[in-house]
Amino acid sequence: MIGPLLIFDKSFLQMLSSDEVSELSLYFKFVGTPLLIREIISDLKKHPKDRRLPEQVVSALASKMWKAHGLQPAGFRKLCIASLCCVFDVPMFGQVPVDPDAPSVFVTDSGKGVIYDSAFEQEMWQRWEYGDFTADDTQSAAAWRAGVQSINLHAVGKQWKEFTQEHFGVARNLPELIALVNAMLDNFDKKVQFKLLVMLIAFLDVSTPAAQWAVMLFDAGLMGRVKDLCPYAASVLRLYLTFIGGLGRGFVGPRPSHYIDLQYLFYVPFCMVFVSSDKFHREMWPATAGENTFVWGPDLKDELQQRIEMQSTMTEQEKEQQRLPSFPKELQDSPIHRVWQKYIVLPMGDFQPTRPDRMSRSRSAAEPTQKKEPKLVDDLDPVDRGRIKNAFRILDEAQKRRRNQ
Repeated sequence: MIGPLLIFDKSFLQMLSSDEVSELSLYFKFVGTPLLIREIISDLKKHPKDRRLPEQVVSALASKMWKAHGLQPAGFRKLCIASLCCVFDVPMFGQVPVDPDAPSVFVTDSGKGVIYDSAFEQEMWQRWEYGDFTADDTQSAAAWRAGVQSINLHAVGKQWKEFTQEHFGVARNLPELIALVNAMLDNFDKKVQFKLLVMLIAFLDVSTPAAQWAVMLFDAGLMGRVKDLCPYAASVLRLYLTFIGGLGRGFVGPRPSHYIDLQYLFYVPFCMVFVSSDKFHREMWPATAGENTFVWGPDLKDELQQRIEMQSTMTEQEKEQQRLPSFPKELQDSPIHRVWQKYIVLPMGDFQPTRPDRMSRSRSAAEPTQKKEPKLVDDLDPVDRGRIKNAFRILDEAQKRRRNQ
């Protein structure tokens, strides 16, 4: 299955019918997050009249997830600490970093290869497809609900009010606050950067050895700015500062669920498209990082409905002509077509892309269908060859940086 990597939150999922979930899976490759899993479990263990997620919607999603072999990123805290301590460079351009210590992940002796066995996640989603929840699921749901209920953002806002007034007091709204946070992260002043480092260590609850290592890197002059040496950790810090600043200045409401919503945004560097129907996500999006696109949930739902209706009137021949992999049929104001144009390059086999700037590379009907099977990188299409060589160059440079550290 091809398609942009997609992360979505529960607010979007609870808008969808089972048919819309199935339609969504035709155009995107789903990426799971720990937050979505916990929220689904928590919701389904409520009394039926209190649920916001219909069981048939979760069943449809689970069916697609376990069949799609989707990846599950490592927890943001572990990735942040790895970034902060320079254990490895956390990708920020739509790749999914997995947890090398997870039982489903095998790292080769050379450290250059990773085998990801998605059997564990597949088994979980397959169970959920049939409404089968284990005792561990139930306990996790209870702990999750208790944790959310214990969050007191009123107290957090009061705790940080003096700090936010000192550093962000001139901000009149959330966009101005984000600009001030960015300016603070860009500041080369050593005292400012050390304060940011201490805040990040405290927020992540970093162990003493890891914290000492990070401070040592700072004292050695290797961390002129947090964002330069550990960009992923800095991206999480940007969101956290914006959040506590928003609480202190009254730009963000004190709903406990906002803290959960915030954590979804920690994972957006690992997707190409993030979909939400939550106004909090839409307003906080300028504070996120990565090569990705925000799509407003109601807009995507409208398009899914339109595509379902359109397919219901197609003949079998017309459906065959629209078969994947090909660019989705362009509709007016189409979020799906827009993100495909931005992120997807199709192989040039028997499929004819509809993207205008790729049409010149398509074969005409008069050309012969026989083609020489490429055996070397140099035999590939120039665009594909360039992409592969560029990827090798980036890997070589990353390895050289690690050897010189």
